[in-house]
Amino acid sequence: MPVYVYRVAGQKMEVSHKMSHDPQTWGELCEAAGLDPGDRDAGEKVERLIVPVATSVAQFTSDYKNSGFKRLERRDSGVYEETTAPKGERVIDSSSF
Repeated sequence: MPVYVYRVAGQKMEVSHKMSHDPQTWGELCEAAGLDPGDRDAGEKVERLIVPVATSVAQFTSDYKNSGFKRLERRDSGVYEETTAPKGERVIDSSSF
């Protein structure tokens, strides 16, 4: 399940719940998180915040290799070079299949 960030009365809170669930009040948010609402009013409005997600994009051949992927580059008609393979094992000829 995705993690959402909510703000209520200046405080931020991370909660994991189904995408179909859209809590609008503190009580609904605490119920989704499995928490006790405490002293705060259960009818108090909450605001869902949009938070950027950290991602990484492979930029170098070594990034692909370290992630367990193969990177093939087309060299000629039907000939590909595996740029993540050690020297000598690089050329793949599609006509040999």
